[in-house]
Amino acid sequence: MVLDNGSQDGSLALIRRDYPRVRILEIGSNLGAAGGRNAGLRAVSQDLILLMDNDVALTAECVDCLVAALASRHDASISVPAVIYGHRRDVVQYCGARCHYLGQQILDNEDQPVDRLAKETFYTDSLVSCCLLLDRSRIPNGELFDDSYFIYFEDHEYGVRVRALGSNLLAVPSAQCYHGKGTEGLSIRQLGSYSSRRVFYLLRNRWLFLLKIYSIRSLLLLLPMFLAYEVAQFAAVVKKGWIREWWRSVTWVLGNFGAILRERRRFQRLRKRHDGDLVTGGRLPFRPELTAGSMERGALRFLGGLSRGYWTLVAPLIKRDRRTAL
Repeated sequence: MVLDNGSQDGSLALIRRDYPRVRILEIGSNLGAAGGRNAGLRAVSQDLILLMDNDVALTAECVDCLVAALASRHDASISVPAVIYGHRRDVVQYCGARCHYLGQQILDNEDQPVDRLAKETFYTDSLVSCCLLLDRSRIPNGELFDDSYFIYFEDHEYGVRVRALGSNLLAVPSAQCYHGKGTEGLSIRQLGSYSSRRVFYLLRNRWLFLLKIYSIRSLLLLLPMFLAYEVAQFAAVVKKGWIREWWRSVTWVLGNFGAILRERRRFQRLRKRHDGDLVTGGRLPFRPELTAGSMERGALRFLGGLSRGYWTLVAPLIKRDRRTAL
């Protein structure tokens, strides 16, 4: 099945002409990555479902390896492949991911040679939706993507949420796929910089993630570092001329705060893992394209050192709490 999220590039006509056996789910408008995937999940009845972005090509063994990994580990509900650059097939873009306590996603095995990638399947903490296999019969409560995210962080949030609800995610290095240049008009690999829409969704959706996933106790413990990060982020916003996108993000969150709290309460009632099992410290995940000058690189090093130091202090307190705080 090919899901069409309001495309205007003639691809539907091509599929109908050259692939008549393929089922097309034509939505008619762009629901974003999250809403589009949810529409597809609602339209099929199978348990094992492979989700692929439109710029992904699979190796011959990819699906078999993903299926075998899930079959061997019944505590997991999602398996993901190693993602390799489509234009540099000897380099891994990423394989597996983690959740930095500031809400960002840390990619594992990033930019390393393919021949140095470990072969063994391992548990991973976060999800990149470029390509994934899910077993719907194992997804806790039949959870779907949060379509309010539209795009960006929707995969990260979904993976962390699935883990918080008691299931696990698998990274399968023996399963490999090739990743193209991303969505036209949004991908930094195409544009070389951040588009206005990308800035808006990245700012807004990180706040959505923090407000929904973290317990109140964790939010209070991490508040000083959150404030430091927001000050640094706002300085970058001002310097790069993104005030309008920042303000749109703030007003959207405030305008939808009631709905955010309702979804937060629903999730917090169901969760089985506490934040100490979900988040980690480590380097700040930051795109090199955003730190062009020496002053920006110096500021990033300072913020990274501050972040690591604060995590050293607060991590024992977060990991010590075995309650599910509401």
